[in-house]
Amino acid sequence: MSSSQYQVNGFVDPSHAEDHFAQQFDLSNPDNARCSYQRLMHQHTKQQFEMATASSRRRSTAASAEMASLSTESSTDSMSSTSS
Repeated sequence: MSSSQYQVNGFVDPSHAEDHFAQQFDLSNPDNARCSYQRLMHQHTKQQFEMATASSRRRSTAASAEMASLSTESSTDSMSSTSS
């Protein structure tokens, strides 16, 4: 179910997406189709947020580690300059 299935020559072809939707969900029962689609989109959005959060934490941890080493070096330098 990748997005490339809906692309033709680099452009999205909405008719393919519509056909796929009709195959995945029972259009004779619109309430069930809506609920199923809503659940699917909720799971997809939740997964996207979890991936973004994990990525943000990785970047934040790396930045914190770099800042910690810089502040340690600068405080060592300032201590040695005041003691001499």
